[in-house]
Amino acid sequence: MIDKNRKRLLGDTVAGYIDTLPYELDGDGVGFWVIVPAGRSFGFEGQDLAEFVRLCIERLIDVGGIVARFADHGPRRWVEQVVYGSTKSEIAAAIVAEWQMQGGGDPDWESLWFVTRRVLEESPFTV
Repeated sequence: MIDKNRKRLLGDTVAGYIDTLPYELDGDGVGFWVIVPAGRSFGFEGQDLAEFVRLCIERLIDVGGIVARFADHGPRRWVEQVVYGSTKSEIAAAIVAEWQMQGGGDPDWESLWFVTRRVLEESPFTV
């Protein structure tokens, strides 16, 4: 179990980061690409980093986050990704497992994002 009171150079704690992570969820969304480097900025690697990532994903889902990717075309900007499961635990575990199978590096900007249902359904596709 990771130490949620651990601080990084910016002065915030793990618990504080996870708590405020959903700030952009109902706007621009929260990209998976920001979560992994944030965990590393707290000094996490290996299983501790995986736990940090899992906790972040669960927090986003707890407050209404939906897993999505940018749409290639169509009327909406986002496409919901339902392949990861239906419960918070299943979704987080599947995303962490996929990320680890891909080498556990920093995800690309085009990787998964988390948005609210409103953002998913109302954001228009733009080129």
